Amino acid sequence: MKTNRLLLRTTLVLAICQSGVAFATTDTAATDAPALNAISAQAPPNAERALHEEMHRTLLRLAEAGALGNSPERLALDVSEPAQRSNNLGLLIDSSKATADGVHVLGITPGGSAERMGVRTGDLVTAVNSRSLQNLGVDAEQRPLAPGVLKNSVDQLKDGEPLQLAVRRDGKSLALNAPVHALYLPAMRLQLGAAALLTASAGGATEATGGCGRISQFDVAPRQQNLHRAVIISIDGKLPGPQGQDAFQVPAGQHSVEVAEAIESRYLPFNDIARTSNRRYQKLSVDVAANTTYLIAARLIPDKRTDPKAYWEPVMWKQNAETCN
Repeated sequence: MKTNRLLLRTTLVLAICQSGVAFATTDTAATDAPALNAISAQAPPNAERALHEEMHRTLLRLAEAGALGNSPERLALDVSEPAQRSNNLGLLIDSSKATADGVHVLGITPGGSAERMGVRTGDLVTAVNSRSLQNLGVDAEQRPLAPGVLKNSVDQLKDGEPLQLAVRRDGKSLALNAPVHALYLPAMRLQLGAAALLTASAGGATEATGGCGRISQFDVAPRQQNLHRAVIISIDGKLPGPQGQDAFQVPAGQHSVEVAEAIESRYLPFNDIARTSNRRYQKLSVDVAANTTYLIAARLIPDKRTDPKAYWEPVMWKQNAETCN
């Protein structure tokens, strides 16, 4: 479990920093980070959606690689990270084997220092800030030393300090220069699996505050009313659970429900590419009364059904009286 937590923390920091970055160096102290007002800071409009999608891709990769164990759905992890400063070099390099000539560049990620410097895929980096990367050999575990020297050299630079790479390209020697631009990542706390699930185990607490009800994604919505299947992503910022359930018990009172649409493609005039590229979750406020189940659906908006950015909205379309204990 400790290995899973460490791997997950490292992978998420890199994913949040920038999708696909081969190495971004981090400094958890972040002592030279700009002053931030955590209370008044406003997230960019698409930050939540982008982070949610990147987290999904990251977790999927980890699950497919077996890093989350044999039963990822039973995983219970609570991962916390302080605010971090990251030097985003943005190089994908070949670190599989040691070569005497330097570090081979396999790819460049957008927005990093390497791209601003003019580094290209196929370049050979022979030195960093006058420190040679050639003929460095391997460590005791036969891992090439040159990539680590490159990383550590960038690590030591403060934001704005000059970075110089000596590069060989098409038989010519080049000197590429640019100041380092650090990224500042916010503090993070992530709960996975059982640590984040909304379950019925809080029944005692709900009784003291007016009982409980349910919010359901069970799909019996009438299509003739333009109502379609919806998927509940979160309730009050927490993942619904247990897995496989359609109705989720909550305390009586106001709740914020994050919803995704699951409308069948045959009801939509645009293709899945347009739909996926504009997909976003929407929030719905539901005032839950005790002993009542509320059914959620995605309503297809007739006069906007051709607009992939505005074709649906979440609705609470029906409520049933059902005992909740």
